[in-house]
Amino acid sequence: MTSKATQNAPADVSFSQARQAARQWCHGFNQLTDTRQRQAMLISQLKCPGSVQIESTFQIEYALNCSIGKGSFINHNAIFIDVCPIELGNQVLIGPNCIISSAVGRTQIWPEHYPSQEAGMPVLIGHRVWIGANSIICAGVTIGDNAVIGAGSLVTSDIPANAVAYGVPATVQRKITQNTQ
Repeated sequence: MTSKATQNAPADVSFSQARQAARQWCHGFNQLTDTRQRQAMLISQLKCPGSVQIESTFQIEYALNCSIGKGSFINHNAIFIDVCPIELGNQVLIGPNCIISSAVGRTQIWPEHYPSQEAGMPVLIGHRVWIGANSIICAGVTIGDNAVIGAGSLVTSDIPANAVAYGVPATVQRKITQNTQ
């Protein structure tokens, strides 16, 4: 997986072009109803395995820094801000209206002081993670395998494997244990 150190993406013409191409790709993808055509677009643009399903409407800022594992499902109205890598493991389930952002906000309020680069930190989501509806995953967060993020959560810090976390900000509420009954 990717390092969690802050990274910078140049705010140059190539990124502007990538953003425009991603917008056009999203528009085309979201208009399709044929499952095979949608899968072909996912495989060609996002390099997803054929078992990934993404519902409309899906928005992604650059479509350059996203990796989605096999068997993952992303429900309606998902937004990915992929300034830095966003990596989803296998069999990740993402509820409707979720945002995953690897962008780090600006600290200057005046445009003449904006840096020439867009800063971000990778978002790493393990295998078999379930993210409830209306959740936001912020830059630099790692969510461990088998974790559950409750609906409406704002995840600003790492969540360990096998944990149930929810709230604003999300905190671990309990560990998930194997039920033998």
